[in-house]
Amino acid sequence: MLESLWVWTLATGLISLILYLLGTWTHDHFSKKNVPHLKPVPFFGNMGPVTLRIASFPELVVGWYNRLKGNKFGGVYEFLNPVILLRDPELIKMVTVKDFEHFLDHRAPISEEAEPLFGKALFNLKGQRWKDMRSTLSPAFTSSKMKNMFVLITECGKQLTDFLEKCIKDKNLTIEGCKIEREGNILAVEMKDLFTRYTNDVIATSAFGISCDSLNNPGNEFYATGRYVTNFSGIRALIFFGYMFSPKLMKLLNIKFISKSSGNFFRSLVHNTMSTREEQGIVRPDMIHLLMQTKKGTVQGDDNGTTNVKSTNTKWDDDDITAQAFLFFLAGFDTASTLLCFASHLLAMHPDIQSRLQDEIDQTLKEDGGKLTYEAVHGMKYLDMVVSETLRLYPPAVLVDRRCVKQYTLPAEPRCTLKPGDGVYIPIYALHHDPDYFPDPEKFDPERFSDENKGNIKACTYLPFGSGPRNCIGSRFALMEAKIALVQLLSRFNLKVVPKTPIPIKISKSGFNMTIDGGFWIGLEQRVKNATKLQND
Repeated sequence: MLESLWVWTLATGLISLILYLLGTWTHDHFSKKNVPHLKPVPFFGNMGPVTLRIASFPELVVGWYNRLKGNKFGGVYEFLNPVILLRDPELIKMVTVKDFEHFLDHRAPISEEAEPLFGKALFNLKGQRWKDMRSTLSPAFTSSKMKNMFVLITECGKQLTDFLEKCIKDKNLTIEGCKIEREGNILAVEMKDLFTRYTNDVIATSAFGISCDSLNNPGNEFYATGRYVTNFSGIRALIFFGYMFSPKLMKLLNIKFISKSSGNFFRSLVHNTMSTREEQGIVRPDMIHLLMQTKKGTVQGDDNGTTNVKSTNTKWDDDDITAQAFLFFLAGFDTASTLLCFASHLLAMHPDIQSRLQDEIDQTLKEDGGKLTYEAVHGMKYLDMVVSETLRLYPPAVLVDRRCVKQYTLPAEPRCTLKPGDGVYIPIYALHHDPDYFPDPEKFDPERFSDENKGNIKACTYLPFGSGPRNCIGSRFALMEAKIALVQLLSRFNLKVVPKTPIPIKISKSGFNMTIDGGFWIGLEQRVKNATKLQND
């Protein structure tokens, strides 16, 4: 009996030791380098609070940032993976701009072999392939292309405000899938649901050349698929954690991040659209047309309206092409809707700021005879200030990363040499909330971005779309569609706090999406008739 107990005790101790060694075998990485770092936990590293839903992702990153205060950089552990967290704006500028060639790539836990639509997208491409594709896609976001898409996006904004006006006038109207309640003359709306339908329609028409009208046709497949692929919470958050922990294990187990049906939907959509246009000679100023040119090895068009043809030696297959369309959809679907949700909430909470913005919108529309133009939207300074401050408080990307591709010694003490494959984090959310760079950082203050004040913002402390050559390629598009929606909305409605409005808001702990608990419930009140009427004819 004693012998059996001794054997079990020994076996248990041995198994525990093996598990401990497996869960900590990389956790002496920064100690060996004499780099300041956060103490890791076996297996979890420093990811435990967000994995166990004790903290939201922004809270986790701010915690890392604050605990490393006094250092220009420090080490954290993404499960078993050691990553350098940059705190110093000058170091961030060195890594993302000046010495960019040493940090050319993103760290991509999901490989193209495991998930082609993820792995082959621009965000995950590496080296020369990234350079070729970035150069190829850049003409899609020039001013001339933005102007061409402006009309399409404005029509989506009109559909949005017409739908809301219809809901206010018809008190018996119920719309499948839309979260709407009525409180007297106030229409209480869950804005995330509303704005994702708007951004879905914007992408459908401006990128894919199809019309969805997801407000009046709420069950369309384009919208349903978009909601699925952009949801990084629940089981899909666990799958993503799995890829971060061990990409090889997830590939071995054949656990997919994107369902087969969703992947096939995008493939058939892109391929069928390109085939139809090729056969019928259809030319439309959207992403699909650019991708068709890409496949042929040419890209045409520049900001002056002249023809500029670029040839590349890279051959792109069907999945290469589909992956770019998929990335455009993935980024645009959630990023702009998140910005619009937080902007609406902040404006409802600050009626004085909302009123000033409405005055600017009314005056601009009056000067242009009620017609919304590309130049008018980009000329609204206070609108830009409000959007910029919203992005400071609630950037859609909590952090971004870079992967070292050439040995590099960080120009700071203690000296730390990074080798190819080592990862670097840039903590956007934490920088935006650092009182050393933004006094009273939790206050919503658009004046930070006035002409008089924005020059005082320290370089590389405000990074809503990243920094350097690998910044967000679609930032101009996202800003344009968000501003169009705000102008359309505020020209016709006042935004109000309602009983369901979460005060204060709490960032959700359920996943990586920048969203809140309880939903973005905002009240909409139709403006008085003497407000400037927006002409959409």
